[in-house]
Amino acid sequence: MNAGKPIEKHSAQQALRLKWIPDRSVSYGVCITFENENSVNEVKYEVKVSRLKPGSNNEPLFLIERTSEVFVNEGIPELVADRLAYEAGKVFYPLVISVDNNGGFERVYNHEEIIKRWPKIKSKLLSNFDGEMTDYYIANMEKLLAIPLNVTNVFGKNDWLINTFFKPLYKVYQKDKIEKMAFPILNNSNVDNYLIAEKFDKNPNSFGVIEVLHEGNIELENTDNFEQAFGNYQGRYFLHPKYKYIISLMSDFSISRYINAKVKVRIFMVPEDGRDFDYDFLSTFDENNTISSRSVILDGPPQKSFWERLLNF
Repeated sequence: MNAGKPIEKHSAQQALRLKWIPDRSVSYGVCITFENENSVNEVKYEVKVSRLKPGSNNEPLFLIERTSEVFVNEGIPELVADRLAYEAGKVFYPLVISVDNNGGFERVYNHEEIIKRWPKIKSKLLSNFDGEMTDYYIANMEKLLAIPLNVTNVFGKNDWLINTFFKPLYKVYQKDKIEKMAFPILNNSNVDNYLIAEKFDKNPNSFGVIEVLHEGNIELENTDNFEQAFGNYQGRYFLHPKYKYIISLMSDFSISRYINAKVKVRIFMVPEDGRDFDYDFLSTFDENNTISSRSVILDGPPQKSFWERLLNF
């Protein structure tokens, strides 16, 4: 018998578990803002995220589909290099990923399907672009696609949707425990982790959503002493009280190294066609029926929308 420190036990109320029903889809608007001393750039697009049935090894799977163009500063990318990268990147969607039991991204699951799409995408690139730059992009894309792990690494290390939406939220939360999480805050950087304190209230707030809060700083011991990096992160997740999928998230990142940079990620659930989204998530409702905000009683000034009151605007 172990005579050391007893194992701390946690009640079921302290555990957060995803109850997203397979084959159910939720649409989201994504807005990512990149700031440094010289510029501010904003990227916007819409996606549909679907929970799939488990994979061959019973791993949780999700389908991600882009349902809009990707807008950079309210427009379609104009530079040839940006357009090439954008058009070549379409080969990845629809994207199927696997996650661990806590909801954290593991790998790209549909690599074989992506490979099969490539000849059609390549043909379009050759029809619409020419020159050395085109050859360069095609060669690098084919080199990337050849190895499944490379494709997984591209999303795991660089994609902001993957790095914020698919984080290990669904687990037992232990008081005062610090988690390590990586984010693509700075390219070509050896900043590996943020040390993050997490907190969630098992009881829905007055608007009927569950909140998960993140607050942390860059792990200093893993940075280059010659170019010490400093930075912080704050994340705020709003989850459906029953199914626990993300309704919205807001994440703010900063880093100060040889430059000062900030990234802001905003992901919001888009209401389904014919549904008024201004309702209390704790109210009893039929998922298959349209719901009007008039059918429930909400706190706060009636002239404010759900999002305004939720975010204290």
